Amino acid sequence: MSMHPLSSEHPDYEVLSPLVVAILKAAGGLEKFKLDIPVLFRTAIDEVIDAPRTNRFTLNEIEKTEKTYLGTKIEILLRNHLKLPKGNLLDLNVNNTECDIKHTMHASWSIPQENYNHPAILLKENEKTALMDFGLVNIRPEYLRGGMNQDRKTGISAANMVHVWWILKNYPYPPNFWEKLPPSVKTRILNAGSASLRIAELFRQIQEKPITRTQIHAISQQHDYMKRMRKNGGARDILHKENIYILWGSGDKKLIKELGLGTLHKDEFVSVSPKNDAERKLITSSRHGK
Repeated sequence: MSMHPLSSEHPDYEVLSPLVVAILKAAGGLEKFKLDIPVLFRTAIDEVIDAPRTNRFTLNEIEKTEKTYLGTKIEILLRNHLKLPKGNLLDLNVNNTECDIKHTMHASWSIPQENYNHPAILLKENEKTALMDFGLVNIRPEYLRGGMNQDRKTGISAANMVHVWWILKNYPYPPNFWEKLPPSVKTRILNAGSASLRIAELFRQIQEKPITRTQIHAISQQHDYMKRMRKNGGARDILHKENIYILWGSGDKKLIKELGLGTLHKDEFVSVSPKNDAERKLITSSRHGK
């Protein structure tokens, strides 16, 4: 679900509405926001997991301190993506209004007392379901639970979540395919041989699902990992012989749409085997038929 705004009669509407407008303008509009922000989440998570250097593949494998840093990582990438400055006191300055950025992988967000009576951006993701939230709330004390933890933090009560202006709610972001991949398939990919062979096996096993550059890097464990994708002996050449084609979210946008593979980000790839003559003709008449 996307864009679940507050009513214009809501007491927080005049505070939050200009912030939503400014954020979407900075992002290039709602449609671009819906495309870019989910990929930003995937990028942040994959960079914290750091599979190419750590040989870890899921959030469950990272340290507790790294899970805390994930929120900071998303905050940094979000601020850079929106080209909005850091506030003097809080995480983000949106049109001279300071907002905090709160992140969680759990059910609720930890709210310290210094956030009271300030707007905040609420971010959440679930790696098992690959669904994310992006909302804004004006943190009024009456919205919060009564008790505090040992750090003197509390959270928004379940009943008061109705006061959040959701730009994205339960919205899909690129999944970490390792979360649902059978162990036998994971072993087959990792033990396929050279970097090019591992990438080829990845796209052979996982077809018609977006795969990010970061995930390709993790499999290749090479600095020049994109070279292992290309022709001249790379994964594309290997799979072409099997009638499997690797398409790029930027260079093959029209073809991806014609094949009904959804919308891919410029940093995503997808592999496909034509199911019929019509699909085969679409692919072979493109640059992939050469």
